[in-house]
Amino acid sequence: MSLQMIELALAFTDKDGSYSEHAAAALASVFRNTSSELQVHILHDDSLLEENRNKLAQLAADFKHPIHFYPVTLPVEMMDVLSGTGSIDRWTWGSLYRLLLPAVVPAERVIYLDCDVMVNMDITELWEINLNGGYLGAIHDQGIHGIAEVVAVQGLNPETYFNSGVLLFDLNAIRQHVTWFEEMLNFFRAFPGTSMPDQDCLNHVFGGNCLLLDQRFNWFYVPGAEMDLQQKIVHFAGDMKCWDPLSPGYVLYQDNLRLTPWSKEPVLPAPIKRSTDRKARHLLMKRKTRKHSPRKPSSRHRSEREQSERVVMRKRRKASRHSRYSRHKSATGSGSKSRILTMRRSSRRKHAMYIQGFSSGIYL
Repeated sequence: MSLQMIELALAFTDKDGSYSEHAAAALASVFRNTSSELQVHILHDDSLLEENRNKLAQLAADFKHPIHFYPVTLPVEMMDVLSGTGSIDRWTWGSLYRLLLPAVVPAERVIYLDCDVMVNMDITELWEINLNGGYLGAIHDQGIHGIAEVVAVQGLNPETYFNSGVLLFDLNAIRQHVTWFEEMLNFFRAFPGTSMPDQDCLNHVFGGNCLLLDQRFNWFYVPGAEMDLQQKIVHFAGDMKCWDPLSPGYVLYQDNLRLTPWSKEPVLPAPIKRSTDRKARHLLMKRKTRKHSPRKPSSRHRSEREQSERVVMRKRRKASRHSRYSRHKSATGSGSKSRILTMRRSSRRKHAMYIQGFSSGIYL
């Protein structure tokens, strides 16, 4: 059996904003592993913020898959019969939205996934299974041994009891079973103490015409068991979800989440160019050497300092001579200038006489 486009549905309540993020990771796990074209259907209530809705739409656009959103309000008659079911508060109202898929999603068939699954295979293989007239295809609940007596009290067969986390619905076949919705209401009226409302209801209405599928299409993670995630749809159905940091599925969850607008991948600093590594290390060593063992200034630095000191000393001597000249002038008056000139001429004559005597050999 081969159909061109796979119809995929998720349903959730998003009170604190976390379940839209988990839905995105689940969708990314499908997108990255599936070669066929997909069309996504999201059933939600008014708890889904516009920001998170836009992120889910962006994720689908990035992988070039169409996506549709369906605001859901449970019918009044269903709300009335569920009012006495205490387990609803544990599972949230969003868990019941999958019951309305035949009435909400305009498709012939659809794959439904819980948000706590990681798809690690091409989901086309599940899509192409021929249900042979069955209402749905599902996987036998691997945790039935703990609830066998409970489901038996509700008239359900533990041998054929299926889990509702991964389902392949033949929506057309269900629509032809015109009493399907009324039978759901009758179940909730008869068993208000149901501990798993959506799953028990689906088993009650469709369990007699259901095709049980290979376990790898809904493989339960069991704490402590050997983890083999290859070619499976892994369902973290227990208390430890795949987004729990202690879960063995956490790495896979984060790997898928990085493909979504919720990615929290840290921005790493730019690496140092290799061509400058040697120079950078050399400069760093020089700084460390100066810090821990100060070096003596080089000869070039000493000469520059000495020259600077000599300039300062010349300026000081010049200033001192100018100061003495000023004091001398103020003490002797205007006549001192002529005496200074006379002394300079006398000095020049003595110098000339010295040179002449030296030349004639007098001073040799």
